[in-house]
Amino acid sequence: MVYDNIEFFNIAEIRSGVLYRFPRYVCEKLNIPEYDGDGRFLRMYNGHIVSARASCGVELRFVTAARSCRLNIRTDEQVRVTAYNGDFFLSSQMVGKGENSLEFSRLAATDGVDNGSRNRFSPDVWRICVDGGGDICYKGLEVGNGFSVRPPTEGEVPRYRLLAYGSSITQGSGTPYPTLNYLGTAAQILGVDILNKAVAGGCFCEKETVEYLCGERFDAAYLEAGTNIADRPLSVIRERIGYLIKAFCTRFPDKKIFLMTPVRGLSDVSVTALDYRQYYANTRKVITELAAEYSNAVLLDGHKLLDRGYYLGADILHPSDFGHVMMGVNFAKMLSSYFSDRSVR
Repeated sequence: MVYDNIEFFNIAEIRSGVLYRFPRYVCEKLNIPEYDGDGRFLRMYNGHIVSARASCGVELRFVTAARSCRLNIRTDEQVRVTAYNGDFFLSSQMVGKGENSLEFSRLAATDGVDNGSRNRFSPDVWRICVDGGGDICYKGLEVGNGFSVRPPTEGEVPRYRLLAYGSSITQGSGTPYPTLNYLGTAAQILGVDILNKAVAGGCFCEKETVEYLCGERFDAAYLEAGTNIADRPLSVIRERIGYLIKAFCTRFPDKKIFLMTPVRGLSDVSVTALDYRQYYANTRKVITELAAEYSNAVLLDGHKLLDRGYYLGADILHPSDFGHVMMGVNFAKMLSSYFSDRSVR
């Protein structure tokens, strides 16, 4: 969305300056039933609202003739702020809770970058990436000497956009540098934009979530939905994941819908980790069967995405920093044949 002449990439709405990656009404509807070991209903769980409210893959994008700028934000928690001029890394810092005034200055060396050295972005585009939990409130952007700002235009940003929905693995948990999670890494390799709508501890395919996601603008979609829902009853898995996949595949028959089976982890790697073999088998079966029903569905193997056990962190569930980068390389290989300069095939 565009606000204050800035493109707030991966932001659905802004309320009194507070950034929302999902609309607030969607966050309020997040829930899934919980059951005991005997299959008896216990309660409706909605703890993943916190993750949906977190900012990941959020960028403030703008163009200005000014050499420097100052971003003013208020944060509830520590957040990482990473700045780029186009594809070129400028700085990264952790900022503390409270009012923050962050200054950035463009380096002269980027002024003469030739077109052959560009990747996804024009060097004229400022990109300030904001990743963290809690409310992040935009308080304003200041540029020097009275210069104006504008949002980027066609040709200054990637041509194609992949919409991604998944678990904490896809949201980027496990890496201290959010811009180098596996989606961010793959985006750079493929030359595309990725809207990261993953929900750590969630991705339970609520109808409100699915309807919102289907209303976003995208050229292809990526759904990694078989992790957190895996320990629910098979009937819940079929209903929830079935609704998600059917919605995307039937409403967008001319778009590729990439479906990832559960990513390698836990009992796939360690005999002392949680035993999720049957749980993952359930979601893998459901996703595989549904993929076969739709001609625009592309089934991807989660064990090939994370093809080495040592790509995981010590919890044997979430990828490490290095693991994210290598998964990004693998993910880009999986999708590369479907993307070209002219189209998404």
